[in-house]
Amino acid sequence: MKKSFYKWAVFMACIILLPNCLLAQKDKITVAIDGSGDYAKIQDAVNAVPAEKAERTVIFIKNGLYNTEKIIVPADKKRITFKGENREKTILSYHIFDCTGGLNNKCPAEDAAKWEGQNIRTSASVTIQGDEFRAENITFQNTAGPVGQALAVFITSDKNTFINCNFLGYQDTMLLGKDGTRSYFKNCMILGRTDYIYGGGIGYFDRCEIRSYGGGWITAPSTPKDQKYGFVFNKCKLTFIENSPRPKDDKQPFSLGRPWHNYPKVAWLNCEMPKELNPLGWPTTWRMDYASTSADLHLYEYNNKGEGANMDGRAKWEGLKAISAAEAKLYSIENVLNGSDKWMPSAK
Repeated sequence: MKKSFYKWAVFMACIILLPNCLLAQKDKITVAIDGSGDYAKIQDAVNAVPAEKAERTVIFIKNGLYNTEKIIVPADKKRITFKGENREKTILSYHIFDCTGGLNNKCPAEDAAKWEGQNIRTSASVTIQGDEFRAENITFQNTAGPVGQALAVFITSDKNTFINCNFLGYQDTMLLGKDGTRSYFKNCMILGRTDYIYGGGIGYFDRCEIRSYGGGWITAPSTPKDQKYGFVFNKCKLTFIENSPRPKDDKQPFSLGRPWHNYPKVAWLNCEMPKELNPLGWPTTWRMDYASTSADLHLYEYNNKGEGANMDGRAKWEGLKAISAAEAKLYSIENVLNGSDKWMPSAK
């Protein structure tokens, strides 16, 4: 009796005090750009999720090009899923980039002026701060092109899962921006040219395509010295793409990475590496004099194949080496992502 009365009271409070309350209590919300869903804008759906909601909320996003929003999932919006109708047709896109001038060094200034606070901290089309975020069948992109830092996603939350997603950009496509936070990517495709997977977070890339324009670097890691893992690529396929927004890219090789800050850790395991990969792998220390001599950088390779997998021409750095089968076992999903809370991502 008391439980029924409570439900009735909540229902009446929603009717009287908050017109969107009934939507906010749902565990599934539909977004459709044509107005056929609960909301036409993704941010409105995110805002409708109650802060600190214990149950997962699935935001189902129908096909469409959602390119009028710079989206943020705030820290108090946990356990949210973005589920797209179709990976290639459900596209979350924007075009802000870092510049000298503009509005607070963001361009175009007139579009930067539309956003405030954490949502304009970076150029990212989508900013994810709420823990246990999940995305399936979504394309995240930044269309600014070869003009400077232009993120598709900026991730500072922990225990994130991305399944069958695309991440499209040119420079700095994906920032895992908080040390120690964990993100799992399966069957995803990440496209870029310059430092397009970067930061101090932990990222496990499982059977993903890592698609590069020429002339740049896939990773720019900044792993803390006491953090055991940084970026791990397992059974991934590295590919080279021509018709870059900057034509001179097409005739240049790409590289595995360049160190950014701290003590970068990147492992490539069981991956396919094409002939367009720079044989050095890591061709520059990029203003980090100790990068080539410190054993605290862990730039590891194991059992890779393809014309680019031959390590004979790799840079002669102390921390760049092939590892053994026993060492490779330490880079299992469980070891990399479990943490003290024994988190294990689900692909389902």
